[in-house]
Amino acid sequence: MLSPASPRKFLFRAALCAGLLLASLCPAAAQTWRPLGPPGGDVRTLARDPHDPDRIYLGTADGHLFLSQDGGRSWVLLSRVGEDRTDHVLTHILVDPRDPRWLYASAWSRQAGGGGVFRSRDRGQSWELVGLGGENVRALAQSASHPDILIAGTLTGVFRSRDSGRSWERISPAGHPGIRNVDSVAIDPRNPDILYVGTFRLPWKSSNGGRTWLPIHAGMIDDSDVFSIVVDPTDSRRIYASACSGIYRSDNAGLLWKKVQGIPYSARRTYAIRLDPTDARVVYAGTTEGLWKSVNAGASWRRLTPQNWVINALEIDPRNPARLLVGTEQQGVLASDDGGETFRASNEGFSHRQILALALDSHRPGRVLAVLAHAPEPVLVTEDGGHSWTPLGRGLQAEAVLRVYAAPDGWWAALQDGGLVRYDESRKLWVRTGTVVGETAPRRDRTGPMSPARRPAQLEYLVLDMAFSRDRWFAATPKGLLVSTDSGRTWEPFPFAPVRLPVSSVRVSPDGQQLWIVSLRGMVFSRDGGRSWTWHDLPFDSGGALRLEVADPHTLLALARRGLYISRDAGKTWRPAASGLPTAPVQQLAIVDDVLLASLQTGGLYLSFDRGFNWTRVEGLLADGFFPVVTSVPGAARIYAASSTDGLYVIELHQAAQVADVGGQPD
Repeated sequence: MLSPASPRKFLFRAALCAGLLLASLCPAAAQTWRPLGPPGGDVRTLARDPHDPDRIYLGTADGHLFLSQDGGRSWVLLSRVGEDRTDHVLTHILVDPRDPRWLYASAWSRQAGGGGVFRSRDRGQSWELVGLGGENVRALAQSASHPDILIAGTLTGVFRSRDSGRSWERISPAGHPGIRNVDSVAIDPRNPDILYVGTFRLPWKSSNGGRTWLPIHAGMIDDSDVFSIVVDPTDSRRIYASACSGIYRSDNAGLLWKKVQGIPYSARRTYAIRLDPTDARVVYAGTTEGLWKSVNAGASWRRLTPQNWVINALEIDPRNPARLLVGTEQQGVLASDDGGETFRASNEGFSHRQILALALDSHRPGRVLAVLAHAPEPVLVTEDGGHSWTPLGRGLQAEAVLRVYAAPDGWWAALQDGGLVRYDESRKLWVRTGTVVGETAPRRDRTGPMSPARRPAQLEYLVLDMAFSRDRWFAATPKGLLVSTDSGRTWEPFPFAPVRLPVSSVRVSPDGQQLWIVSLRGMVFSRDGGRSWTWHDLPFDSGGALRLEVADPHTLLALARRGLYISRDAGKTWRPAASGLPTAPVQQLAIVDDVLLASLQTGGLYLSFDRGFNWTRVEGLLADGFFPVVTSVPGAARIYAASSTDGLYVIELHQAAQVADVGGQPD
């Protein structure tokens, strides 16, 4: 039986409950999930509210919708389109010109069964699927002259709604070999029956609302994937189309196309074309090699941004066309006040980053290292709790990292192909380090064939886990447990280990006296620094990525293939985690006093207030995703949760306690 909780622990639990948005237990506001960044990331679409130009919506590749109410200077996470899925890629967001409460969104899905057209009637706070469920909707347009009409382009053809999305009809022939894989749609601003669609191969046009279709590719290179079509609102005969073969302009409503010159062949993939709302001669093209601008209707072009910027979306302020917002693939949102001559980052509150690995410095609160996928700077560090992030040197690629650690002397990383690297502060460089005492590396003699060397061999073992005490470092490897007494420079097999079986996890107390080692055949524990050991069999499969966490010397938690197992008698007996936690592999576990937060490999977060006796799924916008890392700093009342898509969040428990204390919710 657990002892009665102290007042501190009672407040602590209430605080965390508020912070984690447990809707069924104690609802609280999402502000207690404080985003730390890193800012920026992948932006898929931008949309400006015509009723309030400072109100801008941003869509991502996991269905999340962000909102800015200050013209793009700052952002907040507003909702998820398709609440039951995390794989919706948002392609378009439309704000109804008649009512700012009505929004439309199109989405496609990386997995079967997703996608469709969604509608919101409360300015994006909630969404409903209104049509084309299960269709990969790649494009969506609303008629300017008849706003009840919506046109959607999907992988199977073209669809129309005449009643603001309530019902839909196919308007392209089913199974048509050419009108499929639709990537872009446009509607004549004056005549809703004149439609243009771009496919993975070529463009098509209908002049009678979809009853008949004609290919319109004269002058266009064959097999052109048409990403975007824009009709000039001042002259509907002038049309721009971007394709994988370049940018084209037609001055006769698509009958003949002329390829625009001036943009290099390597930048031919143009995802976004926008016209200046006050001067149609000014055209912007967002390409895979930056943002380009023409001031003479496409006759000549000039690149405005660095070549490595991939532009996915662009918005122009109708009140001042010199104000631009650009949505990129890696840098997030960038803003310009001078027509693109200069840009600045505009990502406050927005992070769409995939974090692969994370390390916290327990000696310096707020100091965090993050390894990012698909980022121009894959390794970033913050010294101030996420207010600012800086790249951390050269020599380390994200895909090479298995895990990162905050060692007593700085940052270390275990590599996917084996071995360790450390960050050399003086050289601003990640360097390979560590040799194994007792092994030698072969080297080529200058005068003959290969001969044994007398120098120690470089550590090349796969390091699955590391632990640090005051005077010794430990590394769990397939070759057994290694120990270092010189801060990782040299390693040797731990001399007192009872077995040299593959070791998957190791934990050590700060004084180095208590040691826990997990191998394929069980767990061993030492109370005297490894001079004597106690062996415990594990009644479950400990192969694969098993990891051990220690709540206290008596309470041990094993993250195994078939779920979470808990021992409450120092490893003598083990049982599966109790009610509420699915039988699924646990990715990681954070422990703060009696509170446990578990992330599952299948997605989602689960919370226990009683060290694993009972579990509750965490609800909310953020909690439905996949979290590669959840962790905590010893002695600190905070938990860090690293998302696979939305960056890093921290739950500051003392802030949540203030919310719980007053018994209300912040605005």
